[in-house]
Amino acid sequence: MKIKIFYIPTFLAVSDLILSLPQLNLGVIGATRLVFLPLLVLILIEQLRKVDEKRIRFAVSMGWPLLLLPILFLFQIVAIPPAAVPTHLSGCTKYIFWSLLYLSTVLSLNSQTTHLIRKILFITLLLVFLATIVQYPIVIQRSSQSLSSIIASYGTQEKDIFGLFASANEDANSLITLFPLALFYIKQKSGLKGLILKVALLLYLPPLLFINGTRTALFITFPILLFLFHFTFSIKNFTRLAPFLIIFILIYNLYVVSFAESSFSKESEGEGTWGFRVERVWTPTSNYTYENSPLFGFGSRGWEYVCRINGIVRGAGEENAFEVIPSHNVYVWTYVSWGIVGFSIYLGFLLTLLKESFQLSIFQDQEISLFGKTLFCCVIGYCIWAFISNAYIEAGWDILFIIGILISSLKMTALLSKYKNSIPTN
Repeated sequence: MKIKIFYIPTFLAVSDLILSLPQLNLGVIGATRLVFLPLLVLILIEQLRKVDEKRIRFAVSMGWPLLLLPILFLFQIVAIPPAAVPTHLSGCTKYIFWSLLYLSTVLSLNSQTTHLIRKILFITLLLVFLATIVQYPIVIQRSSQSLSSIIASYGTQEKDIFGLFASANEDANSLITLFPLALFYIKQKSGLKGLILKVALLLYLPPLLFINGTRTALFITFPILLFLFHFTFSIKNFTRLAPFLIIFILIYNLYVVSFAESSFSKESEGEGTWGFRVERVWTPTSNYTYENSPLFGFGSRGWEYVCRINGIVRGAGEENAFEVIPSHNVYVWTYVSWGIVGFSIYLGFLLTLLKESFQLSIFQDQEISLFGKTLFCCVIGYCIWAFISNAYIEAGWDILFIIGILISSLKMTALLSKYKNSIPTN
C-alpha cells in the first residue's frame, strides 16, 4: 500500500516535537533531522512538480519568510567572522529542516487533507498541554518538598520544580501558549460536561502556575489570553470596552504587580531581574552585534559565540564552567544570531501568523472564526513567551511551526468554503 505524501511531513512534525521535548532527552533528534532532510527535499520537489500555481502562491503567502532563511544562511558563511562559521554550519541544519517541513506540509493542504492534518496536529499539541498539567502533581510528589512547605517558603528560596520542558519558565510559558487550544476543545463540549471541564481547568491552572513560580505566565499572559478568547473582535466592542480596560489596567498595575514582585522576590534576583537582563545580557550582546556584524549577525549559534567573547557566562570554576547565560528573549537572540536581516525574517513570520489568524477570527463561518481566534491567542501567547523566556528551545520552534501549519490549514478551509459558497446553485 502506498504511503500518501502528505502523511510524511505531518508525521515528521509530530515526531520532531515529541523527540525535542527536553524531559525526554533522547539525544537522537539531531541525527534524525539530518537523515530525513534529503527526504523532505525530494518531497518538496515532487510537490512543486504536481501542485498547481494557486497552491504554490498559497504556500508562499503563508511561509515567505522561511524561503528567505536558507538564503540568509548561505550569505552568513561569507559574511560572519571566520571563527563563527563552524558553529553556524552545525547549527543551521535544524532551521533548514523546520523550514522545509513547514513548507512541504502547507503544500500538502487541499480539500482532502486539510481537515486530517489539522486534526492530527491539534491533538498533538493538546496532548502536550495535558501531559504538562497532569505531570505537575507527580513532580511535586517526587520532589523533596511537600506542598505545604512549597507554599510556606514561597518567595524566599528557589525551587527546582519543573516538568515536560525541563525548566519552570518554559513549562509555564509553553503551557499558556497552548492554553487556548484547551479552551477551544472544551467549548466544543456542550452542556454540563463542558461547564465542568472549563471550571476544573480554570481552578486548576492558576495554582499550578503559582507553584511553578513564573510571574509573567500567571499575572500577564494567562489573563490576557483568557480575555481575548472570550472577547468578540470588532471596532464597536473595542470602543465600548476601552474605558473599562484602562481602569482595569490601572488597578492591576497598582495591586497585582506589587503582589507579584513581593511573592516572586527570589525569581527577581540575579538573572531573573529585568535590569540584569538589559544591562548584563541584552545590551552588551546587541552592542557587539551592532559594532561587528549588524546585518547578518554571527550565525545560528551566534549567541554562544558572542556570549563567550563578552564573558556573559555563568559557573566559572564550577563543573559547568563557562556555560553561556540564556538570552531569555528570542528577539534579541535572533538579532545577535541572524542580524537585522534574520530579525526581519523572524518578525515577518510572526506578523504573517498574527495577520492570518486575526483575519480568520472575523470570518463569517462561526466554527472557522472560533478556531481562528484560538490560534490568534496562541500566537499572542508565543510572542509573549519569546519576549520574556527561552522560546528558542527546539520544542518552542516546533510549537511555533505547528501553530503556523494549523493557521494555514484553517485558511485553506476558509478559502474552500468561500469558493463553495460562490458557486451558483442553479
